[in-house]
Amino acid sequence: MVLVIAVAAVTIDTALLGLIAPLLPEIERRTGASEGALGASLAAYAVPIVLLSLPLGRLADSVGRRGLLIAGLALAGAGSGVIAASESIWPLMLGRVIQGVGSAASWIAALALVSDRARPGRRGEAIGVALGATSAGSIAGPALGGVTADLLSFAAPFLIVGGISVAIAVAAIFLLPPERRTASRTPAWPTIRRSVGSGTGAVAVGMTIAGACALGLIEVVAPLDLDSRLGLSSAVIGLLFAWSIAVDAAVAPFGGRWGDRHGRRGPAVFGLAATAGSALLLAALGGTLGAALALGVFGAGFSLTFSAAVPWLDEAFGEVERGLGYGVLNLLYATGYTIGPLIGGALLEVAGANAAYVLTAVALAGCALVVFRRVWAPTAGPA
Repeated sequence: MVLVIAVAAVTIDTALLGLIAPLLPEIERRTGASEGALGASLAAYAVPIVLLSLPLGRLADSVGRRGLLIAGLALAGAGSGVIAASESIWPLMLGRVIQGVGSAASWIAALALVSDRARPGRRGEAIGVALGATSAGSIAGPALGGVTADLLSFAAPFLIVGGISVAIAVAAIFLLPPERRTASRTPAWPTIRRSVGSGTGAVAVGMTIAGACALGLIEVVAPLDLDSRLGLSSAVIGLLFAWSIAVDAAVAPFGGRWGDRHGRRGPAVFGLAATAGSALLLAALGGTLGAALALGVFGAGFSLTFSAAVPWLDEAFGEVERGLGYGVLNLLYATGYTIGPLIGGALLEVAGANAAYVLTAVALAGCALVVFRRVWAPTAGPA
């Protein structure tokens, strides 16, 4: 039951991340916001994650996962309510900030719980299952947002997700056992420098930022591009993003198992290369089917990338500092996800969607080459 609650929490956290994406055309019409402001509304979710992930990671190690998980889910529900009631861009941004604070807390606590409960020699696979849920949430969020907004109202998706967040928090109160933890005596920054300053820890840092940046950029550029170029509705755009959910959810445990058995270099390089290829497909292929193919490839590549990067970071920090490690992961992810929408919005205004896609592909291909050259030997997870 502990793992069910943890996986449900990471699913809802990442659903919040992209819930707003297919609604960007509607928000543009509703508020009159510019494309740059729309990008900022996506990035507002990630800003508090950047600021609070490290202290929250320390809290997960010192006071325990349970309290942090419950508080985070409650805040995520409150932020969703603020967005549901908003009628201009500024209240909407405030709601995204509140959601971001809650997500930072519950996501760190939930992933630390999953790793704590992993079987020996199968940590990558366990993390892969959680990442499958994470990826499912990141794709299901846009689908839920687009479909329920079209069928019900603008507020409906936020009220639904907010209610689910509160329900998971209530379940955690009654079902998660109390914890006793001892805080590490090593200061946070020396621990971080030791863990990610070199080796696969450093490689995982770059992969995490690059992958999150690509996701943030695609979630801004693709919906607006598909709306203007193909005239697709919010529901269809949401379903196109949802198409990659099956691929993404299936590939994540496979990628984790691949890394456990044969080393993480393979899924890391292949994942980055596939994600780069998906951006080129978005630029080159026309029509709804072309977009579906490109987003399916994106889901597979994104999943493999993180099925290698996350276990590398987990292993770099170890059991005692695991909460801090997931705080660092959250910080890195939020940094990329903050940068990506801002770059995407700016490129749309000055150069167009195809330029954004091509630049994304070039950057990710460069990352794949770096991983291929720096990680010489297979590095499987510890037994």
